[in-house]
Amino acid sequence: MIGIDTCVPLSVVVPIKDETDVLKFSLPSIYALQPDEVVIPIEPSPEGIKMVERIARKCGYQRKTRIIVLHEKTPDWRFRQAYARRKGFHEARNDLILTADADIIVDTKIKNYFNLVGKGDIRLVSFSKFPYPVSARMMIAWLIQRLRHYRMHTGFTGLYVFSKSAWLETEDAESLKKILRGEDSHLDEALIRKYGHVFVAGVKNVVLRPAESWRYQYLMGAGKWLTRKTPLWKVLRDTFLYFRPWMFIGYMKTRFGESIDAQSS
Repeated sequence: MIGIDTCVPLSVVVPIKDETDVLKFSLPSIYALQPDEVVIPIEPSPEGIKMVERIARKCGYQRKTRIIVLHEKTPDWRFRQAYARRKGFHEARNDLILTADADIIVDTKIKNYFNLVGKGDIRLVSFSKFPYPVSARMMIAWLIQRLRHYRMHTGFTGLYVFSKSAWLETEDAESLKKILRGEDSHLDEALIRKYGHVFVAGVKNVVLRPAESWRYQYLMGAGKWLTRKTPLWKVLRDTFLYFRPWMFIGYMKTRFGESIDAQSS
């Protein structure tokens, strides 16, 4: 039977850049999980830091919230978000780490699946996410999950709980520094070379994100080739299922030799 093991201390890592307008929704949902600590790597912003401190105090979590201000420059890292999140991982005190984005309202039901980490060879569990405002793309994703009658399989999203020791053992920091996007997929790809992972579908985690831009889709497609080496048929499937034409363009151009530097500037 699946259920949370309250004896296992949990660290949560939430990098923050400029999402101060949504923190009043997302951070309380993180604190509702009752983690042992919340680690927040944040870009220098007096407004953002004050907002985090205010919410932590209101939720009674100021003593368990650690704010790490990212003053340092990172010229060796092509994707600053990858550095910020790994900084948080290193600072986390516990082996069990949940990482989320600052614009995600987390469903507390994910707690019911944390204890899958460590069962058999599983070292990572990721969870479904759905955008708000509601879109046709979101409804399609939800219906697919309902119609297929599955709960757990081998998909992946950037909302995941994992074993810190397994991450330290498997991910190559030097190759991570070279990526432009897909830092979450990079971690997953490294980890699954040795361990198992599980995706939990149908959990109502909400992403407070505007409609997808062409650039967002383009970089998503580029990442599918650069990080995952995703087969063409899977990209075609997702292009038509979720109406992401620029994802297909980004995948094809990157796969056949076009640099994405200009597209990501």
